[in-house]
Amino acid sequence: MKPFDHLINLLKSVPGAYMCAEMTSADTGDAASPALCEYQFRPGAGAHNVYSISKSVTGCAIGILESEKRIRDTDTVYSYLGKYFPENYDRRWEQTTVGDLMIHRSGAGPESNIDVDVTDFRAEGIDDFLAHVLSCPVIHEHGKGPFVYCDTNYYLVGRVVEEITGMTCGDFLQERLFNPLGWIGNAWGTCPGNHTLCGTGLFVRARDLAAYGYMLASGGTFGGRRLLDPSWIEKARGARGCYGYGFTNSPDGRWFSAGGMYGQCVYIIPAQKTAFCVLGHEIPVERISAEIIPLYLEMIPKGGSYRE
Repeated sequence: MKPFDHLINLLKSVPGAYMCAEMTSADTGDAASPALCEYQFRPGAGAHNVYSISKSVTGCAIGILESEKRIRDTDTVYSYLGKYFPENYDRRWEQTTVGDLMIHRSGAGPESNIDVDVTDFRAEGIDDFLAHVLSCPVIHEHGKGPFVYCDTNYYLVGRVVEEITGMTCGDFLQERLFNPLGWIGNAWGTCPGNHTLCGTGLFVRARDLAAYGYMLASGGTFGGRRLLDPSWIEKARGARGCYGYGFTNSPDGRWFSAGGMYGQCVYIIPAQKTAFCVLGHEIPVERISAEIIPLYLEMIPKGGSYRE
């Protein structure tokens, strides 16, 4: 059996598994014509909330803009959003960079987060997401302080994208990433001000998430068109064993992944030009990493490069 067949068998015993998909050119050798396999375990709507996988997708907007020299990840958030800062904001916010946000080291504490997936922000009196975040104190050194995981870090990133492009982050990526990948029926949640959530709330089909992963595994190209620079993907995946810009790199650097609440996951294996994803509830991601990923890695020819 192929690794994807083993994945299907593993997930058949998971009550919350909804759908999985794989896109690869390992068998054909033709990167422009990958093969797609998908399997649906339960009936339901095609598009599914991928939760924090949204963060990796938002980071791609910065990658696109960086390739066009319209931004650098070392630029400060204040340089783009300064006019929105409240009157008595903590001046240390002026040092926080876009890159600091994406590695969750903005310097702000957990009170800056607005987790729309589990809390009623209206009941807490929050209508203006941007004002809420920027009114929070900076209590750690930006870029070097503790890892404080916040959906609103990527919300700020999305607002920076919007300031540069004049489009919401969702609209910008629809044009520059989702349409070229052939996505169908995707949607992205917004704040009360109609700005893309960016840190969560992206709904997408499994086959389309697999296409996203395949594009990354192929060094940023899809269907013969370059969507991202390989240098950005290398940076975004992070150091070995670490969190990058919405992705987590494997300890040996042979694969990387993005994950979301309840076990949403997409795995990217560049040396094999292969990606696969799983959508559902309470997905056993530890077993997938331990049992399925090695089966894919065994198929890589000796001497094959793990970084394209």
